[in-house]
Amino acid sequence: MAMACFSLGIVVATAYDSMPADAISHILDETEPKAVFCETSLLNVLSKGLGMLTEEKRSKLVLYVGLEEESPGAVENFRESHSNDAELIHFDTIYESDNLTATDSTVRPDDLAVVMYTSGTSGAPKGVELTHGNIVAAMGAAEYLVVDFLKEEDNHCYVGFLPLAHVLEFLLEFLFITMGIPIGYATIRTLMDDGVCGPGGKGKGTGDLKALKPTILVGVPAVWERITKGVSSQLDKKHWALQNIFKAAVEVKWQMLKFFGKENNITRALDTTIFASVREATGGRLKYGLSGGAPISYDTQKFLWSSLCYFLQGYGLTECCGLAAVTLPTLGIVTGLVGPPSPSIECKLVDVPDTDYKAENGIGEVWLRGPSVMRGYYKRPDLTKEALTEDGWFKTGDVAHFTENGSIAITDRIKNLVKLSHGEYIALESLESKYRNSTEIKNICLIANSERSYIIGVVEPKDDSVDKDTLLQELQSTAKKSGCSRVEIIKDILVTRDEDWVKHYLTTSGKLKRRDIYKSNKDEIEKIYT
Repeated sequence: MAMACFSLGIVVATAYDSMPADAISHILDETEPKAVFCETSLLNVLSKGLGMLTEEKRSKLVLYVGLEEESPGAVENFRESHSNDAELIHFDTIYESDNLTATDSTVRPDDLAVVMYTSGTSGAPKGVELTHGNIVAAMGAAEYLVVDFLKEEDNHCYVGFLPLAHVLEFLLEFLFITMGIPIGYATIRTLMDDGVCGPGGKGKGTGDLKALKPTILVGVPAVWERITKGVSSQLDKKHWALQNIFKAAVEVKWQMLKFFGKENNITRALDTTIFASVREATGGRLKYGLSGGAPISYDTQKFLWSSLCYFLQGYGLTECCGLAAVTLPTLGIVTGLVGPPSPSIECKLVDVPDTDYKAENGIGEVWLRGPSVMRGYYKRPDLTKEALTEDGWFKTGDVAHFTENGSIAITDRIKNLVKLSHGEYIALESLESKYRNSTEIKNICLIANSERSYIIGVVEPKDDSVDKDTLLQELQSTAKKSGCSRVEIIKDILVTRDEDWVKHYLTTSGKLKRRDIYKSNKDEIEKIYT
């Protein structure tokens, strides 16, 4: 659908499938689309979103895909609710039409291609204007960076589970289609066997990774930590001697990789013996993994590098088509870095006011400029003026420093830097990645307040029946082992339910909705602090 629209010069606006009706309504109101394309399971939320608009602003045509039993009653309910203002057509009927005609269109580089909306982690979603030129620049840069090492073999398979409304997935899928690399579709919850039911709803089934046997996997840190914990939980069931052998093998391979900078006969022997079961859990063919979206902990990187695959880190935002920097095999074994700037990007550091982050000291806010940087925010000149300078620099809001070889190391986001009452700064995202090293939790959101002297955590436990005090001690121990300072160690936690995280606390791509987490638990958080 997107490719067809692009070839015809039709602008596409995106929305996440996890967005509530009010967010959908906001996007529809702002973009005023002539048609909407969705799947059967989303018709109910779309119907609510359309119902919040005046009749003049409602889309006149809705195209949908999928079977009606995927959401019983949704099609009938939509037709009843919008019988007077929207025509509902199943996409298959277009294929069956005899009236299809070719249409000529001239598309220019500066023409708007996509209004890509952010996931709305901090308020109403913003529409990022990406032109055809922006997309081609980012794709050209991406292909230039990966074409050599991906062409080393010709039987690649990419597993896609992030939504296409996510800029990284959007860019990668277009890239792999142009390179002739097949895509297998999955979901974030069914990647591993433990997320799939067996026959008749009994036992465990086959996860998407085992079924698709991908060679390339891309995800946010939460996905990689889920894989790491899934392996660790299986390892915990083994005899203590086997556990120690595995841990020793991880350490041996890690040291060899760092020393030699690449694989050798000894590391390959470990892959086919001690690490064989880990690799089998992800399909047995995984060669490259890429993480982006937030900092990933050193321990997780070390585990993945050693036991699973060559591990890359990337950095990008919707505002630069998803690609600003990436580590590559030519850099060797690196951690804590996101690599040098993309060929379609130039980068500089700028002072962060009211902090010790000064560009002259080699650390500051990252500013980007180049042909893959957005045109602006759709119908929001106020936001565009805040984010883009007159000479084209985009202010990312991320704090970073440069290494001697020109690589970028992201420290945190400015909005996630919180000064506690005694003057110490807490970098929330970076610190959360350390706490997620604990195998006893699925996720954590740290709560920091400039009026308080200590931090607390809202936690999604691995086991709902866990004792709170025991879990708190485990997290404090994890923080100490990760080298956290005294002010970075949580003093208390609030234990929440798994269904809250699934439905309300995470975006489709796995990022924390901090505002929603705080809002839902405000009373309990204040009770802990007082």
